[in-house]
Amino acid sequence: MYIGVSEIGLPEELLIRLTDDEGTGSVNQQRAEAAIAGAQAVVDSMLARRYEVPFTEAPAAAKKLTADLAANNLYARVGSVPEYLEKAREEAMALLEAIASGKAAIVTVGNELPGFSGSGREFSREYMAGF
Repeated sequence: MYIGVSEIGLPEELLIRLTDDEGTGSVNQQRAEAAIAGAQAVVDSMLARRYEVPFTEAPAAAKKLTADLAANNLYARVGSVPEYLEKAREEAMALLEAIASGKAAIVTVGNELPGFSGSGREFSREYMAGF
């Protein structure tokens, strides 16, 4: 998984309320991980148009998108989703669509910006000192 339960971004007390149907007083790891798996499936299905997924080391953007969707999934399973999370889901889906269509890109781990190579400076400060 791209993120762990603690990376969903919700306080533990809230995670307990959203996952603890049995009243044990602790986070139900299976339910939380199911929400993450569902979110990651959406992320992967959209990014698969342009990237090889699942990522072996998830880029930060994939983690953030997964966390936003997972939080939304947790709320959706117990009732209504707060407006701020619904907006985060809409923004995540719009970004995923933009990435999938080539209008945006995700920086993957290991991808580096193109380098520059060439000869040294011909007109250095020392060379140009008298001009």
